[in-house]
Amino acid sequence: MNPISLARPLRPRSRIRLRKGHGQRHARGVSLIEILVAVLILSVGVLGLAGMQVRALRTSISSEQKTQAVVLAHYLLELMRVDRTSALDGLYNTTGGLTTPLCAVPAVPAAGSFASSELRDWMLSVQTGLGPAANPCVAVACDALGLCSVRLQWDDTAAGGLPDQSLTVTSRI
Repeated sequence: MNPISLARPLRPRSRIRLRKGHGQRHARGVSLIEILVAVLILSVGVLGLAGMQVRALRTSISSEQKTQAVVLAHYLLELMRVDRTSALDGLYNTTGGLTTPLCAVPAVPAAGSFASSELRDWMLSVQTGLGPAANPCVAVACDALGLCSVRLQWDDTAAGGLPDQSLTVTSRI
């Protein structure tokens, strides 16, 4: 006889027996509670992400307005460098200087007034660049020595910022 065939097959010493129906009843209730908790946690997370998205969008708009203000201020200073004589004569200056910004775009200037025409076009660019909801105001002052300042003010509350944002850029032309 073969010694391998005489050996008894190995059996586990203990068997776990489950009663039919006993564990199934409890498993359904636990699964339902787990799903409800998971959905609750997921919904809180999604609401948090939505709130962060709104905040990021507002911050992005505010940052874009500040960038536009810097670019537009430097653009006007470059225009005044090109037309230095008119800038030194004060033709680009707004009434009231830097203390009283001009919020309304002036009427179309008379023919032959390059400085007034360029200032008006620039102010239209400011309103377009910052947006009409920002209610932008500008002030320009240039002295006889060539020290020129450009000031922009706008309302940043639509983008989640302060209502009185301002930027002043000063340069010698």
